[in-house]
Amino acid sequence: MRVRCPGVLHLRALWLAILLAVATAVPSFAGRLVTDMAGRSVEVPDKITRVGTIGPVPVLNSFVFAIGEAGSIANNLPPNLGGPRWRFQYVVAPGLASRPVIQTGQGPNIEGVIEASPDVVLTMDRATIDQLARTHVPALYLSWQKPDDVKSVMHLLGELFGRHDAADAYNKYFDQTMKRVADRTDALRDDQHPRVLYANYRSLTQPHKIAEWWIAKAGGRSVTDDGRIGEAFNFSIEQILAWDPEVIIVTTENDIPNVYGDARLANVSAVKTKRVFAIPMGVHAWGNRTVEQPLTVLWAAKLFHPDLFADVAIEDEVRNFYSNFFKVELSRDDAETILTGRAGAPK
Repeated sequence: MRVRCPGVLHLRALWLAILLAVATAVPSFAGRLVTDMAGRSVEVPDKITRVGTIGPVPVLNSFVFAIGEAGSIANNLPPNLGGPRWRFQYVVAPGLASRPVIQTGQGPNIEGVIEASPDVVLTMDRATIDQLARTHVPALYLSWQKPDDVKSVMHLLGELFGRHDAADAYNKYFDQTMKRVADRTDALRDDQHPRVLYANYRSLTQPHKIAEWWIAKAGGRSVTDDGRIGEAFNFSIEQILAWDPEVIIVTTENDIPNVYGDARLANVSAVKTKRVFAIPMGVHAWGNRTVEQPLTVLWAAKLFHPDLFADVAIEDEVRNFYSNFFKVELSRDDAETILTGRAGAPK
């Protein structure tokens, strides 16, 4: 049986109490009010130089990257998000590796938050806001329920950082990319929209509801789009056979040979025509909610309709996006690693 020394526990509690006392004793800053996406008026410093991200950290970080403030992130990724899968988080923001961790599996790490000393914390979790209240660190609630919410998030961050031009540039790019794809796919007949399955092959789920949106925007028909409210969709091998998808996109590159090698799927159209692909993986998986979502739509449109998008060099599109918004120059090998999903493949 493991026995904890009461004295050690007492000292740890005392140390945390001292840290909290110091944090709450800091003089109030000259600030301004920012309205977050829960409608809360939050007082923040006039100038933001350090920001914490708690919750879906890679998603939150990607917003900060796109606003041009990667260097302001005051914390590292949580331990469960380490490894090569997230390598492009560190390509865009190399300093993350030396920053403290400010969350655990149970929520914010208060000691870590105090050590990181952010001017403000960004989160998509209301409980985190309540837990941070005793640190007197302002917290802004961000929400991404509908696909277009990404533009609202960018608008809010533009206000927070005083980077309205960067927010407007991203939102303009988002709209222009959607129009660019729609201008070529809107005239397609229903039977010209391929049946598409986006899947975690190992768990037999469609893991992200937003995939229904980007598949449709790219000119495909998602076989799992049932109008559900919940995030994930569970299915069986028998259901795949009934759907007979013409394109299968899996969540990791390692599952491509597994799909091709599954004898039960041998007669599925996507398998017979060799149209099984991995979702790209940049600063986040493109199949999930990510600031790279316009690239997801453009990539998928070229995948579904190669003749309509023959002139689109998706590798160049990725490099331009990273240069314009993340302020990072990718090599062609980097872009290929992202597009093949290789970064997201567990080793």
